[in-house]
Amino acid sequence: MRTLDDLNPLPYHLAIRDYLKNDEPEVWAWFAANRVRKEQTDAVRFELLKSTYRIERSSNTAWYDAAEQAASALALDLPITLYQAQEPVGLNASLAYVPGEAHIVLHGSVAATLTDLEFRAVLAHELGHLLLWQGWDGEFLVVDQLLSALTHDPRAETPHFASARLFALYTEIFCDRASLLATGDLLPTVAMLIKVSTGLKEVSADSYLQQAEEVFSQGAAKAAEWTHPEAFIRARALRLWSEGDPVTDSKTGLMIEGCPALESLDLVTQKRAAVWTRRLIDAMLAWPWMQSEPVLNHVRRFFDDYAPPATQDAEQQTDGSLAELLATDDAAMQDYYCFVLLDLVTVDRDLEQLPLAAALVLTDRLGWKERFMDHARREMRLRKSQLERIDQQKDELLAGTAQQNEAP
Repeated sequence: MRTLDDLNPLPYHLAIRDYLKNDEPEVWAWFAANRVRKEQTDAVRFELLKSTYRIERSSNTAWYDAAEQAASALALDLPITLYQAQEPVGLNASLAYVPGEAHIVLHGSVAATLTDLEFRAVLAHELGHLLLWQGWDGEFLVVDQLLSALTHDPRAETPHFASARLFALYTEIFCDRASLLATGDLLPTVAMLIKVSTGLKEVSADSYLQQAEEVFSQGAAKAAEWTHPEAFIRARALRLWSEGDPVTDSKTGLMIEGCPALESLDLVTQKRAAVWTRRLIDAMLAWPWMQSEPVLNHVRRFFDDYAPPATQDAEQQTDGSLAELLATDDAAMQDYYCFVLLDLVTVDRDLEQLPLAAALVLTDRLGWKERFMDHARREMRLRKSQLERIDQQKDELLAGTAQQNEAP
């Protein structure tokens, strides 16, 4: 069984935090110094007074006992106040954030619908938000506020929205894990998720866990929602974590993000994509004759500090790790890689057919030669027979230059 020591921010939480701290240091410093101001907490308290009914401890001791049990499981020692939303939409609960206090708003008949253990799970989920924001030096509260500000900026671009979305989705996974710690039992924790998402009073968590596995037995599936992962993803992610699967986080990452998609890269993956692109270029420039002045000048338009790889071995540069890095089922991402190579193939005409031969060898090893050939034929205006002939002769063409790959 998992313990509180196992409850940590997910890899994406850490990655986006590190990105913002290192790449936006001035913005990070400002938000870190202005996390929650008095006027913000006053506004939260005033909104609660206007839009909820405050539940007194004396009128519902059982609900407060459940909240305190959840807080104890998460090692949170702070005052708790429960509220009932006046205009609820469905079954749910939410956290109104005030530092050092827990203000939990119940929506709809969530308390009446859930069993005692399920009710503790939903309260622990909301306390999980508080734990994430208050723990780890409060850095993830800074991330949350900074991403929110970025997405409200008129200059916001797709990576800003994608980053905020992923941060929110992974935060729900973190809070689900907090729920599991508070109940100590996977089934009521999953049952809570199902009831909240469906409104049903009676559900089978076992049956739903099997249903979730059926989804993934049909192939890869990833989150499509903006604020919360789909229930089948959350249920499966909880099961993996509860069982102590050693690669839980990577499996959860695939369910949340899938493979990189060019039109929806977040800030972290956008930066990683630059690294992957550089690795792809390295693989082409591992051939010494590719390191001509026109080629290097072209590459340095994108990476001004670019230096050719020290290991001048084309085969080593295209080992399995590169194929794994570049793996994606996104057609636009695959096309992007193809056009990066086509630029390298065509930038120095003095190299004649050699760059194309090298690119055909490379894409063959990476598993997307046919896609590259389609683009090459169209962009280079080659007849199909011309390209096929070069493909058939590529090893012979490159063999004559192999000696140039040997270290001096």
